[in-house]
Amino acid sequence: MNRLRSFAPALLFLVLTSACAAQRPRTPMMMAAVGGDDAVVVTAFRALLDEVIGDSADRVCVSIARTTSDGALLDADPSTSVLQSLRGRSATVLPRSACVADERNFGNPRGLLRLRDVAAVDEHTLIVHAEAIGDHSARYECLVPRSPRAAHARCRITDRDWPGSQSRG
Repeated sequence: MNRLRSFAPALLFLVLTSACAAQRPRTPMMMAAVGGDDAVVVTAFRALLDEVIGDSADRVCVSIARTTSDGALLDADPSTSVLQSLRGRSATVLPRSACVADERNFGNPRGLLRLRDVAAVDEHTLIVHAEAIGDHSARYECLVPRSPRAAHARCRITDRDWPGSQSRG
């Protein structure tokens, strides 16, 4: 009986802290890859174009990062509907595949905006990870409102000019 009395408070503490932790929303520890939801991809790219690129480029190549089974990074073009939705921005948006020939022939004439992953933080907000690769490179983490009438996205740089960042795969 004494053993049970000394064990009960510890068990009660464990149950209560677990219950409290389960009720708190958290940012996912591991981000989800970019899914097939075009509306989410458009929202993410619009925020990145406004907050990261702004008016610093006249043309931007965009891609969605895919990880192969061996862990290598592969750039995929966004869908045609995503590209059409991104028309009319301050920068002309081109799919990554349209930029490849220019890069082979002339070097890097444009920046690359690579969408790494997108996940829902809550019903109103997305968290976006992306890379902007140009003369210099930076990785970004952005909190993006899902509604276009909501506050602006908030982005922060998480890394700059990391090893291999100037190679575009």
